[in-house]
Amino acid sequence: MDRAEEAPHGRFKVADIDPDSLVPRITALLARPVTAATLPDLQAEVDAVIVDAHELVAGLTRAKDEDTTDGAAKAAYLDFVSRVLPELNRVEDEYNRKLLAVPGFTPPSDLAGAWADMRDEVELFREENLPLQAEEAALGQRYGEVAGALRVELDGATLTLGQAQAKLESPDRALRERAYRAIQAGRKAVHADLDEVFMRLVPLRRAVARNAGLPDYRAYAWRSAGRREYTPSDVLRMHEAVEREVVPRLRAVYERRARYLGLARLRPWDLACDVAGREPLAPFGSVAELEEGLGRMFRELDPELAQGYELLRGGWMDLEPRPSKVPGLGYQNYFPRSRRPYIYWSAVGTDDDLLTMRHEAGHAFHSFLTQERWPLQLHFCRRPEMNELASQAMEFLTLPHLERERGGFYSPEDARRSQAALLVRALSLLVRTCMVDALQHFVYTYEGEGGPSVAEVDAQWRRLLARFDLGIDYSGVEDGQEKGWQIIHVFLFPFYYIEYAMAYLGAMQVWENAQRDTPAALAAYKAALALGGTRPLDELYAAAGARFDFGGDTIARLCDLALEALGDEA
Repeated sequence: MDRAEEAPHGRFKVADIDPDSLVPRITALLARPVTAATLPDLQAEVDAVIVDAHELVAGLTRAKDEDTTDGAAKAAYLDFVSRVLPELNRVEDEYNRKLLAVPGFTPPSDLAGAWADMRDEVELFREENLPLQAEEAALGQRYGEVAGALRVELDGATLTLGQAQAKLESPDRALRERAYRAIQAGRKAVHADLDEVFMRLVPLRRAVARNAGLPDYRAYAWRSAGRREYTPSDVLRMHEAVEREVVPRLRAVYERRARYLGLARLRPWDLACDVAGREPLAPFGSVAELEEGLGRMFRELDPELAQGYELLRGGWMDLEPRPSKVPGLGYQNYFPRSRRPYIYWSAVGTDDDLLTMRHEAGHAFHSFLTQERWPLQLHFCRRPEMNELASQAMEFLTLPHLERERGGFYSPEDARRSQAALLVRALSLLVRTCMVDALQHFVYTYEGEGGPSVAEVDAQWRRLLARFDLGIDYSGVEDGQEKGWQIIHVFLFPFYYIEYAMAYLGAMQVWENAQRDTPAALAAYKAALALGGTRPLDELYAAAGARFDFGGDTIARLCDLALEALGDEA
C-alpha cells in the first residue's frame, strides 16, 4: 500500500518506500539533458522523488515521536539522517545547480521565490558540512530521548509534564506551588544532559557557517531561512520595541492579577489559575470529546475547513498523552504522498490543549489549501513567518465559536475566560520570543573560540530575565529560571522562534478584520493560505489582510487592541 497506515500507537507503519532508492532515482534523472522547454517535465519527475523522500521522513519522525522508547523506530530514523540524508542533500545540490544553469529559462512568478531559495542553497552548500549536519540531526534525536524521559513526581504520583502543568491552573495555591516545584525538579534532572547536547550543537553549527564562508551561524541561519525582507538589526530593534511597548503593558496586567488574588506580587505558580477561584477550564474529558468538539467548531466556522479537519480524524492525529511521548512537543507535519497533514500533541483536558489544537489545525488547513491549488513541493510555503500566521490566526478566528451555542465547548462566561487566556498568552509570547531570540543572537555571534560556555549562556539568560522583567517574584526558585532557555526550538530549530511574535502581530490584524467583517476576513485568510509559498512574504500577509510589520507603532497598536478586548480580565 502506498499510503502510510495507522497501527496501534507505538507501531506506526511507515510507508513502504525504499530509502536506498531515492538517490539513484534522482541521479538517473540528472543524467538527462535539459533545456528551458524540458525543464518543467524534469521538475515534475524529480518532485515525485522528493514527495517520497518527504513522506518517508515524516513517517520515520512520527514513528520515533509516538514512542521514544521504540529502539527500532529510533534506529530507522538515525540510519536515514546519518546515511541517506547526506547523500540526498548532495544530489539535491547537483539538481539545483543543473536547474540554475539552464540557459534562457526564467521561472514563472509562482516559483520565483523558490528559485531565490535555490540560489541561496547552492551558495551555502558545502560537501564537508554533510557529516556535520547528520551529526546535528542525531543530536536532535538525543534531545528527544532526554526530553521524553522527563517525569514529574507530585504527591506520590508520577505525571507527564502536561499533566503536571495542568495542576498550575488549580484554585488550590498550595497545590500549584507543589506542582511548580515538582516540575522544576523534573526539569532539573535533565538539565545537565540538555546542557551537554547544546554544547555539542553550538560548535557544530559554528563549523557549518565557517565552512560556508560566513562570519557566524546567525548569518548562515538568515540565508538558510530565506530571510531577505529583514536583517538581524531589524530584529534587534524589534526586541527593543517589545521591551518598550509590551513589557510595561503586560506588567500592568500581572499587577492587576496580583491585586485580584490578594497578593503583593505574583509567584510563578500564580500565572495560570483563575483569579476568582473558579475551577480550571475543562473543555473535554477525553481525546474523543476533543476531536468531536473541534469538528463541531470547524463546521460552524467554515464548511471547507471542516472537511479538511474530518480527514485528519482518519488516523492522522496522535493526541493521547503517554509517558513515551516527547513532553510539550506539538506539531503538524505533512505527508505529501498520502496528501494528509498529521498532528502530534498530548492532550490532558485543558484550555491550552484546545488552543494548541486550533493552532495545529491552522497549519493543517495551510497544507490542505496549498495542495489543492499547486502541483509541486516547491509551491509549499517554507517561511515560518507565514506558516505561523496560518496557525495563530486560526486561534483568533475560532474565538466566536468557543461557546457551546456556536459549536464549541464553553458557557459564555468560560468562553470569555478562554479568550482572556489567549490574549495574555499572545502578549507574553511577544516577550518570550524576543528573549529566546536575543539569547541565540548572543550564542551564535559569540567571538570566543568554540562558543560560550554553559555558565555564560545561563548568565546571559539571567540578564535577559532582568531586561524583560514582568514583575514575577522568583525568589527561592531562581535556579530553575536560569535554564528557561532550554526549549525545543533552541535545540532543534535554531533561530526559529521570533517568527511566532511576527505571526501574532499578523494574526491579531486578521482578528481585527474579522471583528469588522468575519466572512471577508475568513475568505482573505483562506486565499492567503492557498497561495502557499508562491508570493513574497509581504504579499502573503497582504493577501490575508495584514501588514508584515514589526515596528514599534504596530506593536503598540496591537497590544492596545488586545488589552481593550481583555478588559478587566486577568
